[in-house]
Amino acid sequence: MTTWQPDLTAYNGPRYLAIADALSDDIRQQRVAPGTRLPTHRDLAFRLGVTVGTVTRAYAEAERRGLIGGEVGRGTFVRDDVRRRTEMPLDREAKVKAGEFIDLSVNFPTPRANDSLLAKALMDIAHRPGITSLLDYHHHVGLPRHRAAGAEWLGFQRYHVAPDRVIVTAGGQHAMTAALGAITEPGDVVLAESLTYPGLRRLADFLRIRLHGIHMDEEGVDPDAFEQACMTMRPKAFYCVANMHNPTGMIFSVARRRALAEIARKYGVKIVEDDVYGFLLGTRDIPPLSAFAPELGHYFTSVSKSMAPGLRVGYLAIPEGALDSFAQVVRSTTWMAAPLTAEIATDWVEDGTGMDLAEAHRIEAIARQRLARRILGNTQFCSDEASYHTWIKLPEPWTSDSFALEARMRGVGISPATIFALNRNSPNGVRLCLCAPADRHLLETALIRLAEILQDQPNSNFGIV
Repeated sequence: MTTWQPDLTAYNGPRYLAIADALSDDIRQQRVAPGTRLPTHRDLAFRLGVTVGTVTRAYAEAERRGLIGGEVGRGTFVRDDVRRRTEMPLDREAKVKAGEFIDLSVNFPTPRANDSLLAKALMDIAHRPGITSLLDYHHHVGLPRHRAAGAEWLGFQRYHVAPDRVIVTAGGQHAMTAALGAITEPGDVVLAESLTYPGLRRLADFLRIRLHGIHMDEEGVDPDAFEQACMTMRPKAFYCVANMHNPTGMIFSVARRRALAEIARKYGVKIVEDDVYGFLLGTRDIPPLSAFAPELGHYFTSVSKSMAPGLRVGYLAIPEGALDSFAQVVRSTTWMAAPLTAEIATDWVEDGTGMDLAEAHRIEAIARQRLARRILGNTQFCSDEASYHTWIKLPEPWTSDSFALEARMRGVGISPATIFALNRNSPNGVRLCLCAPADRHLLETALIRLAEILQDQPNSNFGIV
């Protein structure tokens, strides 16, 4: 492991961006070589005098830029092909700086909440008696009315629980932290899809838990592979995204959900189900995987994708009688979710605004999926028609890394399979976040550029080492 320690004195702005920028500069100036193993999150945080969370965000940003990669159990390394990624030709670098770079690598929702909607919500709250109580400390699991709204929203996503089993969290990532933080200890094994949400990998590093990827097929996680892992690895939990799976955008079949729940029950494996995209199902009656084994289910969602990400409100449903351990994790991380933004989310759940916003997002996602299929033509897609993102299987001789690099050189950011892979042999595909551009014209421009790349052959000068 290297003793790399950046000098941040010349960098302004958030510290996590300063660390990522410093790493990029050190690579470009050959102070850090390809293949270098970077310090652990805790080690670098201690040496820089920042929080572990800051380093985690910095490494995630560097990974998003294609500078580093990680393998579970081995650490974080500077990518072998990183020289090419930091030596963008000047004309294309000018295009990026001129604002022509279109980022499809981040799964942001298209903005839907507007000034008047937020102004009305704040005005309604302002006229209520005792509103200053929203600025006080409250119980870690949230105010009773906010928890009831959370139960209602979870019911909208087909997971029906009583309010006393709901914890209000500071977004979906915090809900995942609370769930895994309460049910695991350092060294525990957690199973997940072989391609999984990168935030889980960062959290696993933070909690010092071990991840193991399970093979997937066209219906979801392979039950035979899941049972084999349960028998041989004695995992503590199973994390999954069964609706609009990240990164593939697929939906687990109902039969597959039932089979996985039965196996989890057989071996006592707790389920941590991330359903931040569940609202995109619309009227389709597909129960969450946790509904088939509620005594094991730790089911969460947030309003970030469905209403507005700046609210930072999530809802975690836990098994009966388990509240105290989860409340302690919330206390240790944020003390409580912000009551003021939870009040806005509660109002929007109760008056139907939340459902209206969610439906508008779903309709927009469908329109963008259709646009992608029209422009990319015969490309092999693996995503639901309402997913925010799509997964495309690349034709030979393209690899996911070389395609992502070429796309970046042409002004489009996308995510290669290696960012999501828990195992060494990742499939040859890339994720496109279709809802990230502010309007469809920008998305269309990005998709046309990608279609042009698909018609070309990889540039041998940009082969992956």
